[in-house]
Amino acid sequence: MAGHGSHKALPEWLHNRQTKGTDVSEDFAGCCSMTPDLVKRLGLVKELEGHTGCVNCIQWNSNGRLLASGSDDKTVIVWDGLVGRRMARVETPHEGNIFSVVWMPGADDQLVGTGAGDCRVCILNVETGATVKSVIGHQGRVKRLTTAPDSPGVVWSGGEDGLVRQWDLRERWSMDSSNVLVNLTHHAGRGAEVKCVSICPSRSELIAVGANDPFVRVFDRRMITCSRLDPSAIPDTECGAVAYFVPGHLPGVEAAFHRKLRPLTSTYITYNKDGTELLCNLGGEQIYLYDKFAMYSTSAPINLAVIQNCDKRQVPANNGLKNGQSRTAFKNLPADVEALKLQANSEFEAQDYSKAVYLYNQAISHHATPHPILCGNRAAALMKRKWDGDIYAAFRDCLSALFLDPGHIKAHLRLAQCLTELDWLPEATKCLDNFKLKHPEHKKSAAFTQREIDLNAALEKKSAASNRTGAAASSASPPPASSPVLSQYSAASFLRSDDDQVEAMDSDDDSDDDAVRPPSSPILHPGGISSRLGNISSEHSKQEFEFRLKARDYSARFLGACNTTTDIKEANFLGRN
Repeated sequence: MAGHGSHKALPEWLHNRQTKGTDVSEDFAGCCSMTPDLVKRLGLVKELEGHTGCVNCIQWNSNGRLLASGSDDKTVIVWDGLVGRRMARVETPHEGNIFSVVWMPGADDQLVGTGAGDCRVCILNVETGATVKSVIGHQGRVKRLTTAPDSPGVVWSGGEDGLVRQWDLRERWSMDSSNVLVNLTHHAGRGAEVKCVSICPSRSELIAVGANDPFVRVFDRRMITCSRLDPSAIPDTECGAVAYFVPGHLPGVEAAFHRKLRPLTSTYITYNKDGTELLCNLGGEQIYLYDKFAMYSTSAPINLAVIQNCDKRQVPANNGLKNGQSRTAFKNLPADVEALKLQANSEFEAQDYSKAVYLYNQAISHHATPHPILCGNRAAALMKRKWDGDIYAAFRDCLSALFLDPGHIKAHLRLAQCLTELDWLPEATKCLDNFKLKHPEHKKSAAFTQREIDLNAALEKKSAASNRTGAAASSASPPPASSPVLSQYSAASFLRSDDDQVEAMDSDDDSDDDAVRPPSSPILHPGGISSRLGNISSEHSKQEFEFRLKARDYSARFLGACNTTTDIKEANFLGRN
């Protein structure tokens, strides 16, 4: 096999190259340049030594031969990446740590741009060592630079003063230049900071901006007129934003993460080569991918409607009910997927929930289409593991299972548990009310009773906390927002699964002892659906308010043995696809 995900064998690729020539080179590179087998064989080839301070940033040139690195020693080194040889060391005008280095397009690999903690942006000639341009262009640290292949001589900088500025080598550079592209402080408040920026390779008019909050904002440069920095100017009502992205469980919980010294900040964002996927590294949490469906899809979302109006649903007489649960006609799982599912069930029973989640992921990857049986047990394993974001991921899996099979009893009950543990109590209440209407024969079951106990305990705890804050303050505050987060998903967002049998007491669906278990204290998150807007205040513009309400959820989540608390975490794409 030429590569994982490639449906062509190597002889077929060779034949295509002989008959079609370079027309197939891009396809071959995309499918075969980086495969799981190649990743397993990756190893350390050489360590490049030359800096005397921490290396904060590196970037390859366009052909992958030269590597530029920036460091706390305020220098840039250019390496021959193939042989590991230092080619040039450039002293820079910077007086602070260098946080970003980029190759300037259209300069024949002679020019690099740098941004640093001294608020300065520089353009350096790596062959002569000369400084071509240098400006103190921000009032906060410059954390990231970005370029576009079709815009030679242009570089964009993002600073902790909340600005994204556009610098053109053909123009005079100064702090007063009319080159402010985005001013987050006008829309997200005075404390807004730009942490990272990235230009979409396939649509260079789009620029993604990461800030000191969990949102990623995408702007269309064609809708923006660059301006001078004028603190007294009235903010433009149109900021050029086209979409916001955020993991659905994070708005509203920023304060809790700050108390744990884990601020929710975008440490790095990047597009894939085709511009169809956007990867966001969140300091203090996990790594999230927004694919083309999340970014561009206008299809109907999957939401809590899968459990609403269930009292009007008419169940056919021949639907194959077993123990009060529907058995929608799904094909049996293929043998390899069934084997993975059973292995995952065994790991769940052994309480190795991480291994169980891994195996369920493998089963879902091997299965061509989503399946409700593969959309339940992973939810159960995630709910038991309870790493950051696991409860919300389980919530999404339950919605997926119910979308595929609205009669999935366990998914319905697990959904209620997820909503309770996320502290989304009005939705949890409605979820259980709908369950009673849809499955009246199970409303006295031990599993349902336990969900009610957990929900009532959460409601009492919240009521007690509200009473402690004072009834006057409570009455003066506006009513909680509705739950827009539940209607913001694209179908692709829910194509992840776990192994849950539709039979409520079927041991094969095991993964979850839904029967009798001792009461447990719910995990209460301070935000949740009613805090979809996050830390909103009077400083936030109306447009910021509206775009946060429409923010799109993630498509995939990556987590592992990484340092989630670092402010320089950079996960990137490996290979073309």
